[in-house]
Amino acid sequence: MRSVYLSPLLLMWLLALPRAALAFAVDIWPSGEFSGQPVRQQWPEPAAATKPLTLCALYPHLRDAYWLSVNQGMVDEAKRLGVKLQIHEAGGYGALAEQRQQLQRCMQEGSDAILLGAVSYQGLREAIKATPLPVFGLVNDLPSGLVQAKVGVSWYQMGWQIGHWLAQRHPAGSKPVSVALFPGPQASGGNNFVEPGFADAIKGSAIKLVTTERGDNSREIQRTLVQQTLARYPDLDYLVGGAIAAEVAVNELAQRHLDRPQVLSTYFSHGVQRGLRRGKILAANSDQMRLQGRLAVAQAICLLQHPDANAEQCPRVMGPPILTLSAPLADPADSLSDGAFRPVYRVE
Repeated sequence: MRSVYLSPLLLMWLLALPRAALAFAVDIWPSGEFSGQPVRQQWPEPAAATKPLTLCALYPHLRDAYWLSVNQGMVDEAKRLGVKLQIHEAGGYGALAEQRQQLQRCMQEGSDAILLGAVSYQGLREAIKATPLPVFGLVNDLPSGLVQAKVGVSWYQMGWQIGHWLAQRHPAGSKPVSVALFPGPQASGGNNFVEPGFADAIKGSAIKLVTTERGDNSREIQRTLVQQTLARYPDLDYLVGGAIAAEVAVNELAQRHLDRPQVLSTYFSHGVQRGLRRGKILAANSDQMRLQGRLAVAQAICLLQHPDANAEQCPRVMGPPILTLSAPLADPADSLSDGAFRPVYRVE
């Protein structure tokens, strides 16, 4: 287990906090990019806002458990800090033009900052530069220097960790096994990075990647891709995909009374948690998305209230540790939204 280092300056900051304040264990990337080795640190939540502030959050969509969990984290933290929050969803990863317009809408609505869950890594560059508001990256990575700060995880590492977990089961020299990868939409979100991370992790193992099936994160499209793959590769050993692909794969296998291929998920959802509990999903990552929502709001408020704070007081690039699980989470509160939670678009 890595030890946690607290610098004298950060320790003074922590001791000056009200006793009710919380501190998060976060990974911080001093390089300013979600690459290389992060530093684990205890980061204290900022105090409640001392002036009226409105945050405008833009999501690719709110139609799956991942972004719903981010949503609840943001809503929880906005209420705790006493700030307003307004949320717009683009409608999917293909909605680049819509998200460009939403960046303008945030400004027109009188927001103080934008928290951007980007639908494209490169496609929003000019739109971000055109807005006078500070922009913070939310979950999906953006190029260095384009935003004030960002909260997320390394999606390369998300791919690598699930691939490494599988490669340890099938080292070089053991019986060869076949894998199909379902990373999600083409060139969107973290998919640009999951694929090379997974590929690097299985190099030199007994795993053969026989196909990569990309498509929008709708249940219908992912189900079609899974059905086509099962028909094309009847002897497939493993199916590795995003949460939606994993969930529909579990259902397809149950309907066909099959116990192969075994299913792994590159990210987490309520369905993946159930699959782990029932033994239908072998392993999964959680990047603690509800906590990411909380951290994103807290980071923005920290920097809006203390723009000259150093990187220890208000980290510029941070996120929660990635968990790789072979059993259900005992306490999923930092990962999943509550069962009764429904999308919230405005916090007053």
